Amino acid sequence: RAILTIKTNPLITDHPRPFFEHLEELRARLIRCFVALLAGTVVAYQFLDPILAFLIRPAGRLIFISPTEAFFVRLKIAVAAGLVLAAPVLIYQAWRFVSVALTPGEKAPLLWVLPISYVLFLLGASFGVFVLLPAGIRFLLSYQTASLVPALSADAYFGFAATFALMLGAVFQMPLAAYFLGRVGVLDPVWLSGKRKVAIVAIYALCALATPGPDPVTALMLAGPTYLLFEISIFAAKKANKHAKP
Repeated sequence: RAILTIKTNPLITDHPRPFFEHLEELRARLIRCFVALLAGTVVAYQFLDPILAFLIRPAGRLIFISPTEAFFVRLKIAVAAGLVLAAPVLIYQAWRFVSVALTPGEKAPLLWVLPISYVLFLLGASFGVFVLLPAGIRFLLSYQTASLVPALSADAYFGFAATFALMLGAVFQMPLAAYFLGRVGVLDPVWLSGKRKVAIVAIYALCALATPGPDPVTALMLAGPTYLLFEISIFAAKKANKHAKP
């Protein structure tokens, strides 16, 4: 006599729980995330004046054209810096929520992908703010004349700076994504290396669309490092392909 049995995957560490219990856990972790973000924002606010002074240095001085602009600019910068400080806690809480439903084989890649992704984002954002932003502002302000004097508003300037930080933070994920996709056999490095001409055009077009204005000079400054990372991604995919399981 044949007996049909259904077995659950023993590798998954989660156990069936009521729907509202999952919601309660999600609520608890969201509260922890909010507390971490609030704490990071409070800490960042204590150093807000030095942060502002450093960010404004390439422009010399800024103006604000509405009564609330200066207040909200300071608040946005404090929250952004707080988010960077709280990011490890946010990532950990997200990981704890989803990891119970993953097998050890599914957990293993995330254990190194998430920390490296965070570090790469910080490197990219730092490169954008510390290197590209000052160089870009100096270049763009060099076009001023006696009758064409810059008067940069705080909101516009920091929006410009945020573009550099976010774009470079995202772009620096390319080698990691290429390595991961190459390791699982989705990305062929030979195919990728044959798309260099297409990549040059596509990268510049995307950078032009992402920059305020759009500004062709800023787009070019973003496109250069982006293409360099594209070449690094080809190298990463080749290395991953060598270690991929047949």
